[in-house]
Amino acid sequence: MKKYLIFFVIVSVLGISIFVYLFYSETGTLPTLAKEKYFFVISVIMANLSSLMVSAIDKTLDKFISWKKMFFTRFVAGFLLNFIAVSLLLGVLGYSIVLYYKQKAEPFYLQWHEEIWKLGILNLIILFIYEVFYGWFYSYRYFASTQVDQLRSERWQMELQFESLKSQISPHYLFNCLNTISSLLYKDSKVAEEFIRRMADTFRYVINNQKRKLVTLSEELAFVKSYYYLMQVRYQDHLQLDINIPSRLMDSKIPPLAIQMLIENAVKHNEISKSHPLFIYIAAQDNTFINVSSTKTIASNAHSLNIGLANIKNRYKFFTNEKIIIKDTDKFVVQLPVINTISNTDDIIIPYPNLH
Repeated sequence: MKKYLIFFVIVSVLGISIFVYLFYSETGTLPTLAKEKYFFVISVIMANLSSLMVSAIDKTLDKFISWKKMFFTRFVAGFLLNFIAVSLLLGVLGYSIVLYYKQKAEPFYLQWHEEIWKLGILNLIILFIYEVFYGWFYSYRYFASTQVDQLRSERWQMELQFESLKSQISPHYLFNCLNTISSLLYKDSKVAEEFIRRMADTFRYVINNQKRKLVTLSEELAFVKSYYYLMQVRYQDHLQLDINIPSRLMDSKIPPLAIQMLIENAVKHNEISKSHPLFIYIAAQDNTFINVSSTKTIASNAHSLNIGLANIKNRYKFFTNEKIIIKDTDKFVVQLPVINTISNTDDIIIPYPNLH
């Protein structure tokens, strides 16, 4: 309500100022409230009617012509339509006033039709300035909202990234690795040394990419191979991984840890033993999808942390409109869309969901 009151006062003052100027330019004297009170009222009414009309036209145009995509077209369309509409309104009302006062034969009002031209020029100038500020205000508002969305987007990305990274540096993961190293030191020191090196590679990858939105597929697969080595030491030949990706896709992008999380889920949710080996295949499909498929053994009792597939889906929304495809038949298959090189991922904004 306060906003509308301020708007009414500003527009009314503008309308009265225009009337005072026109009156003074014609008579050389300032109008008095006692003699010209009706014209003061008429000026206020005409100014507010014009402002309401301009507001309605601009809101309608905003629905059909985007300031962002066609700024100049939107500016010209708004300026011309507003000028025509307000000119017609002021012309009709002004001419009606002239006819009324012509019957009273008052000198100033007999010459009022000459002032209509001055009013038209003032209308032209005022509407041009208004449309400039309207476009500027829209640009500022859009910039501000974009910055807010950018911050929210960044925050959501970091939360998703944190959840995926947390699964790799969890105490349980570290405990299993250290326990494996402890047993290897007495059995095979060379394997233990290689295990430590691969373990260091996985942690280095996690730490180095904790703030990166995308990594190349070749970087992710190199990390997957190190992770697979750690798992193979634990499960021996009962866990097999086969990677068949053409070289032309190696420079495509992927969210860090996306493939690794799918392998981790397969290991977590299947029993792996000599009688129930697990086979995982990573391959390309038509250069548009990276397929990660795994055989299905007896389901394990591992507790799901709900940060696997949901986390990957949410992170992919930042970079492509393609959906992740999940097929649960004789094999469990997840198809990850190939993301081509993006020049500036900071420009990607999506709505910030409620994470809680």
